[in-house]
Amino acid sequence: MKIFSLGMDQLTNNEMKLAGFTVITQNVLPEPAHAEGHMLMITSEQVSVSALSELSRKFPRSTILYVYLQKGVRGYQAIHMLCESLGICFIPPRSTSSAIIEKLRYIIEEEQEERGNLVGFFGSGPGIGCTSVAKLFARRIAAAGLRVILLGMDLYDPGYDRKPAISLDRLRPRITGKMLHGEDFEGLIKQDGYSYLPGNFDFLSVHDYQEEEIEYLLAEAGANADVVVADFGSIPESAAWYVGMQKSALRMMVTHPRHEYRLQALLELTGHMDLHPQDFQWIINRSNVEEITSPKSLALRFGSEILLELPFYQPLLDSLPLDKKELQHVDDKVHALLVSLGLAPEVRKKGIFQ
Repeated sequence: MKIFSLGMDQLTNNEMKLAGFTVITQNVLPEPAHAEGHMLMITSEQVSVSALSELSRKFPRSTILYVYLQKGVRGYQAIHMLCESLGICFIPPRSTSSAIIEKLRYIIEEEQEERGNLVGFFGSGPGIGCTSVAKLFARRIAAAGLRVILLGMDLYDPGYDRKPAISLDRLRPRITGKMLHGEDFEGLIKQDGYSYLPGNFDFLSVHDYQEEEIEYLLAEAGANADVVVADFGSIPESAAWYVGMQKSALRMMVTHPRHEYRLQALLELTGHMDLHPQDFQWIINRSNVEEITSPKSLALRFGSEILLELPFYQPLLDSLPLDKKELQHVDDKVHALLVSLGLAPEVRKKGIFQ
């Protein structure tokens, strides 16, 4: 199957070719007869939303992929819905080249052998404890004997109380130039058995980060660790948050029943990225703080699974002071996480007949 590409940048076209696809770069729309039985990939800069109906009628026997380039959290739900009604595949803004390739493979049902080692933590709102929970998991995974790198990828909050010699913004020139080496990861802060890269202290540069930079950092970290734990924070309007959603092998949503209205908006947004409630594991933080809605009824409403419930602790603690029983419960979940990543053997409980 050929891919007729109109309006896509050359880097993405080259990445698709390297992935084994036959890409034909176009300056104008191909003839419908030529594209029959093939894919037509076209951007919103080449064909406006108002012209999608006509495009669908003109190419009835082609698979159309519409790459929407206008960035922003709001504004493309209606476009996605229109594409669905017209039988057009929708690719949301901020999609990286690898995410587009995964979408192509999904469409043609091509098996993916790649198994990632990135565990992404996302919060349903600022102050929910996303960083603390990510550090807890990094610490317990490291305690299981694995090499762990914790990346502070919340571009709005570095997740560290003091400005260190190494952080995401200080490392950024090497990330932009694609010059990271093993020594860079060896120089990260050693904390509780894992290596830690605090996040971005340069708040004015938040919107300067590019998706390709984040993707490169995640790939290099993954090559230098058994497990990469990344704290992507709670604000979806950043390149890191979008890439984290696309690239994470496991997605942890740190939340609380009082954030029910936030979860509704977040899950609608991730739906545009082909992610569904069952693609997330929920961690209910401050679960002993009473609310009108219980964690179980919240999970039942949205169709997600609760991985863990953590009690409320006093703020400004470096690590959550879990007791022995709570820590064992976390370790059980960590083991299940490692099994899912192929990094630990599955342990079957012995029954009475074994």
